[in-house]
Amino acid sequence: MQDRLQITEHDTTAIPGFGQAGPPAIARPRMSPWKRLVWLLTIFALQMLYFPINRLMEGGIAPSTPMDDWIPVWPIWVVPYLLSLLWWTGAFAWAAWKMEAKLYRALATGIIAVMLFSYAVYIFCPTYVDRPPLEKEGWAADLLRLVYSNDRDNNALPSGHTYTTMIISLFWWRWRPRQRWLWAGIAVIVLLSTLFTGQHYLLDVVAGILVAWAGYRFGLVWAGRRS
Repeated sequence: MQDRLQITEHDTTAIPGFGQAGPPAIARPRMSPWKRLVWLLTIFALQMLYFPINRLMEGGIAPSTPMDDWIPVWPIWVVPYLLSLLWWTGAFAWAAWKMEAKLYRALATGIIAVMLFSYAVYIFCPTYVDRPPLEKEGWAADLLRLVYSNDRDNNALPSGHTYTTMIISLFWWRWRPRQRWLWAGIAVIVLLSTLFTGQHYLLDVVAGILVAWAGYRFGLVWAGRRS
């Protein structure tokens, strides 16, 4: 029959959840490059909002626990901490270029929802990190001091480094399952770097993981309903 429904080449996974049992997704036009670019620019623009919020907020609470006293500061961990910024940029650009339309909508929706929620927390329930004194010397220590001087100690919980890295890893785990251990390894290294640079407490990281998971699920459900 000429009028029967066609199934897209890439969007054949069941929804919501993109993988559970259920009927195949009905055909949708492929996302145009312009729409992909708009999503990408929106993500980058919202990420930039972190900086004015970071500089304007003051006071609040330091969500530390007794376990944080046992976490050392190792300046060398500033390297993966900063490299993660390049990873985010490349990952979002890669997704805008190559990711299936439905999954890309889920990713974009999920990270935007997470950022907006986190910014609301930063503003209405401010938190900060009481950074330890950095007495070590060397290029890594100097680089970490540069981070401290350009990134105020506000916006602690949830950790932005954590939720951004985690939501990318979760979506890449689904999109590129053959490299799952690579995505998991990147996530672990970045999360450890937030602790070993003294940039975050354990609760900041835990909150970032939970927020990322919620954003991941929200994105999948939202994109599923749109389909």
